[in-house]
Amino acid sequence: MENIALAVEKRNDSEIKSKASKRLRNKHYIPAVVYGLKEEPVSVKIREKEFKDLVKGKSIYSLIFNLHIDGAKKNRKETVLIKEFQRNPITREFLNVDFLRIQMKKEIETTVPIHIINEEVAVGIKDGGGVLQHGLRELHISCFPADIPDYIEYDIKDLDMGVAIRVSDINISDKIKILNDPEEVVVSIIHPTQLKEKELVAEEEAEEEVVEPEVIGKEKEELAEEKEHPKEEGHQGHQKEKGSREK
Repeated sequence: MENIALAVEKRNDSEIKSKASKRLRNKHYIPAVVYGLKEEPVSVKIREKEFKDLVKGKSIYSLIFNLHIDGAKKNRKETVLIKEFQRNPITREFLNVDFLRIQMKKEIETTVPIHIINEEVAVGIKDGGGVLQHGLRELHISCFPADIPDYIEYDIKDLDMGVAIRVSDINISDKIKILNDPEEVVVSIIHPTQLKEKELVAEEEAEEEVVEPEVIGKEKEELAEEKEHPKEEGHQGHQKEKGSREK
C-alpha cells in the first residue's frame, strides 16, 4: 500500500491552550500531535472530514501517512503512522490523534487485528454445537513499515470442539515477526455450558470489585484535553477505543 498524503496545519499558541481542543472540534478539526525520532513534538490540527474519509474502512494502524505540515518551518513533510487515538464513546467522533514519526528502512513494533474466517462452518460449531471463544483479537508484531499487513487472517473451518489455536499456530510472512507469547490462545471452540460457567465467574468477580463511575460526554472530552497538553510540552508516553499502538 502506498503512503497516504495528508495535509495538516500547525496549531498556533492559542490553539494549544486549555479548552482549545474543544473549540477546534467545534470547528470540525481534530487536534493532533506529531512526535518521535528524538525531534520536538509538533501540535497540529486535521480537517475532520478529510481524515475520516481517508481512514474509513481501513485498518487504522497499518496506514502510513506523508504529512504535509502547513505553517511549520519550510512546510515540513513527515512520514508517520498512528500511534494512538481517542474517540467519543457515544458519537464515535475522533477526539485526538497521535502520529509517530518513522523511518521506512527501520523496523517498528505495532499491532494488527486478527480476522477469523469460516466461523459458521467450523466443525466444532456446525457439527458439535460449540461456541467460539476469542483469546486474542490482535497480534503484536515487528516489521518494516511497508510490510505492515492490514490484518492477519486465520481459517478455522477444521477447528473441532475443545481445540485451541495458539499464536504458534499462525503462519505469516517471513518479513513479519510475532512478538506475543507463542502459547497465548487466539481462539478456541468450547461447549456452551463452559462459556456460561465462565460468564458467571466473571460476573461474580465483577461484583466483588469496587466499580468507579464511568466518565462520559463532556468530562470525557476534558480528560482527553488534559491528556493531550502535557505531551505537547514534551511527549513522554502513549497508551489504549481510545486506540493505541504498542511501541
